[in-house]
Amino acid sequence: MAPDLSLRTPDFLCSLFERLEYVVLEHVAGTQFRILGHPSPWLFRLYPEAEASLQLSVDSRTPVLHNFLADAAEVWQTGDAHIGRSGFWTEQTAFDVPWHFEALALREGTSRLLVIQHSTAPYEQQAAMLQRAREQALQQHEQERGHQRTQQDLTMQLVDMERARDDVAAILQDLGLATLLIDQEGHVRFVSASAASLLERPSASIKPDLRWETLLPVTKADRLTVQSLLEHPIEQRERVCCHIDTPAGRRLWLDLELHDDPRDRRSKIVFLHDMTDVYHLRRMLELKAHYHDLIGKSRGMTQIYEQLQDLARVDSTVLIEGETGTGKELVARALHQASARRTGPFIAANCAGLTDSLLGSQLFGHKKGAFTGAIDDQQGLFEAAQGGVLFLDEIGDIPHTVQTNLLRVLQEKEVTRLGETKPRKINVRVLTATHHNLSQDVAKGTFRADLLYRIRVARIHLPPLRERKEDIPLLVTSFLAEGRASMGKLIHRASPATMAALMDYQWPGNVRELKSTIECAMIHCKGDTLEATDLPPELQREPTALTPEPITTDERSRFVSALGQARGNRTKAARLLGMSRATFYRRMTELDLPAN
Repeated sequence: MAPDLSLRTPDFLCSLFERLEYVVLEHVAGTQFRILGHPSPWLFRLYPEAEASLQLSVDSRTPVLHNFLADAAEVWQTGDAHIGRSGFWTEQTAFDVPWHFEALALREGTSRLLVIQHSTAPYEQQAAMLQRAREQALQQHEQERGHQRTQQDLTMQLVDMERARDDVAAILQDLGLATLLIDQEGHVRFVSASAASLLERPSASIKPDLRWETLLPVTKADRLTVQSLLEHPIEQRERVCCHIDTPAGRRLWLDLELHDDPRDRRSKIVFLHDMTDVYHLRRMLELKAHYHDLIGKSRGMTQIYEQLQDLARVDSTVLIEGETGTGKELVARALHQASARRTGPFIAANCAGLTDSLLGSQLFGHKKGAFTGAIDDQQGLFEAAQGGVLFLDEIGDIPHTVQTNLLRVLQEKEVTRLGETKPRKINVRVLTATHHNLSQDVAKGTFRADLLYRIRVARIHLPPLRERKEDIPLLVTSFLAEGRASMGKLIHRASPATMAALMDYQWPGNVRELKSTIECAMIHCKGDTLEATDLPPELQREPTALTPEPITTDERSRFVSALGQARGNRTKAARLLGMSRATFYRRMTELDLPAN
């Protein structure tokens, strides 16, 4: 590569560089450099072969300079006015006494330059500061101890301390580990090149009085954890898992390992382990077990995730079937979030327990004076969900008269408020859910066949929790995380005995019952682990009393069987049938079953 014309230095500058003991090298390729100008003689002491060819290769003879090439390459790539500094280092192998150097990496035009300076002034300034420190320490020591010590002894101690400090820094540097040295005041006294590279912080930007919290901007909780562990004995310290955002905006996931400085146990050595790749791999595995707010990796759940992805691309009505507590509304919300209507509203309505007039007014709206109590015009849920999704839960409980109006809305894509005659156009996707067998309801005449076919364009069947027990550990982990956030209790796991009890139980209330069970257990838990004794009473005994019997096809027989199995307890019977108590009582009346 031809040198830049701007680098043809006049003779007086070459002479000045030589007097200042500067050497200017131009990067050719890899570790190869071309010498510019008239170099100082000390360069040929380090690289004798360069005297004839005026070219050299930076190799292991100068390990610090060789390692600095990686930082220099980053500076050369930036193309701006940035200058990289190596910091001072000492070379002794090629000289009678130690010589001190500093390297600068910069770019001038198209040329990549490496400037090396032999300088003793900064080193002598540090030596002078150490000398003043020695004198002050000697004077204080004489005052406190009441006797004198020789200057030679103190000098030897300080030299030993300097040597120990340099030895530790050199070891940490040569090991290539990302390490920090923190003093007892919390100031960062040393940052290895690997740590500076990992944190994307150039060594020159790390000031002597920089605090570790500034260099590692972890969350408040992680910061308090680190501060607490710094005060504990080393045998009681654990790795701290945390994340930080680098100045370039990249998120790092780190494990912090805390050790005492062997020279002074008040100082700490912090090892930074980059766990970013491991975190992303773990995250990818977790994503396979999640779909929006749905949790599960069983075959039944993964099939539902696939169905949701397909249904998110279309705008058809969907019927979601499953027992009470299986998460039908969560499925509807996941479908909404995955669809093109995600920016529109999601309106959920429970159709159970409302009269014809109330449900009709709620769904379609009403005009002022349409009925007693209608004191103002009111839009219905269909109009409120314009551009989004309307989720009709327990649609099997909708009154027959409302079914007719609902069918017309679904067919005509328009709604007429109670008391009005002019229809209003709507753009709403309808999702429905039920725990009923609607085909049986159609056969009994309690549900319109044409409405069933209209809402069942697509259908999703949610399996009960007892059929996907492999998902229970994932659900427990998620519910524990929610409990930690809401209750402030640091409970991280369930004991093996607790998990065994959770896996053995039949869960008639499905995921909803599991969530309530975990919340109840967290309230009673005294430590950081859920024990079997923290669980509700029904999970601490053999779950035989409420084991569902095979369900017959006759609705009346199902209710009679459930009541007999629950020994007349209607709450337990409703749970066995997977429905709410209100729905259970209403169906008892419809089936003409006696209250006793």
